[in-house]
Amino acid sequence: MTFTAPAIPSHGVGGTTACPHCASIQTTPAGQASVLACRNCGAELERRAGRTIDAAFAAASGTFLLLFPANGLVFLQTAIVGTTRHSYLASGAFELWREGWPALAILVLLVLVVLPFVRFGLLSLVLGCLCLDLRPAWLGMAFRVADALQVWAMVDVGLLALWIAFTRLSATVPTTLGPGGLCFVAAAILALLTRATLNKAAVWRAVSSPPPVDLGAPLLACEACRLVAPSSRAAEPCPRCQTTLRPRLSGGVRRAAAFTAAGVILYAPANLFPMATVPIGLEASRYTVLEGVKDLFAARLYGLGLLVFSASFAIPLVKLLGMSWLIGSVAAHSRRWLILKTRLYAVVEEIGRWSMVDPLVIALFVPVIQFNAKLYGRAEPAATAFAGVVVLTMLGTQVFDPRLLWDAAQDRS
Repeated sequence: MTFTAPAIPSHGVGGTTACPHCASIQTTPAGQASVLACRNCGAELERRAGRTIDAAFAAASGTFLLLFPANGLVFLQTAIVGTTRHSYLASGAFELWREGWPALAILVLLVLVVLPFVRFGLLSLVLGCLCLDLRPAWLGMAFRVADALQVWAMVDVGLLALWIAFTRLSATVPTTLGPGGLCFVAAAILALLTRATLNKAAVWRAVSSPPPVDLGAPLLACEACRLVAPSSRAAEPCPRCQTTLRPRLSGGVRRAAAFTAAGVILYAPANLFPMATVPIGLEASRYTVLEGVKDLFAARLYGLGLLVFSASFAIPLVKLLGMSWLIGSVAAHSRRWLILKTRLYAVVEEIGRWSMVDPLVIALFVPVIQFNAKLYGRAEPAATAFAGVVVLTMLGTQVFDPRLLWDAAQDRS
């Protein structure tokens, strides 16, 4: 049985939307409320304050333009006893490939180079069309792809990785941030600003105004743009973003369980085997995730150590435990703590990508630390396993449909 929460009316109707977490269909006020929350589960539906299409277009297009020099100019440079090494943003991926880590190399190239270009190029195109009041037929599909790439285009995570890599390198050899690195920092800041100024719900309304619906009839919602449509249109393309309309993600629980189980299997080698070899005191030293944190504390870099511990150890563990609980709750048709589990899912979905910081740190410092047989850096087996945990848990989160938590509870009643 598929359950859709009843429509919840409000005064001053501004449109009809669906909560992506609990499936409740509700009308939204037309006023200027800064934050709109679901009246059923409390999840945030829309944040309006300080968010405009013009501001988001300026930030997104600025990010896109800065990505060109960020990739084309020297990124990092190190020097010791008259010998220098320099890198470009993509150098880490090529070095990882050369060392025999092709899966990690491809992943780094995608999340740092390829997907940021695709996301911010499409986002700039969509927002630019809306600013010019142009609405070609492909606009909704383009915004759907750009929005889906938000978690995979890791310019912002790369900024954190650059800070950590620069700090670690500077402790051993003189390190300089090149013009490409400076452009990357600016692009990452603008990427964060893009997210802070982008009102997705407003963009979707600007792409295509949702048609009126009969709130008393059976309804379903597009999983991508939240367009509410009669249930009779199931299996048809969404008129706004072209996603196939369906009540729920088919087989989502099984796929989420498979991804989570695979992540659990990789979690042990990711933490037990060495993550990388780095020069410490002009001697190459291998470290695991926790040993790397210990070294940062020993160097009195307490804030950085806590940050790395959280991103590299705590967050993956929280994701695995949290997803296991959510999957088990659906399987058991549990009706307890639905709001808590809904909020947990939102947290897990948000923080998951930041665990990628450690593999990106390795990719950034490896190309500029190849000096001699004693002074060098390279990835070790745990780097690929750790990146696998990150990707698998992200995929598990994306294929899991949180609305099933509420459906399962309804089925049991």
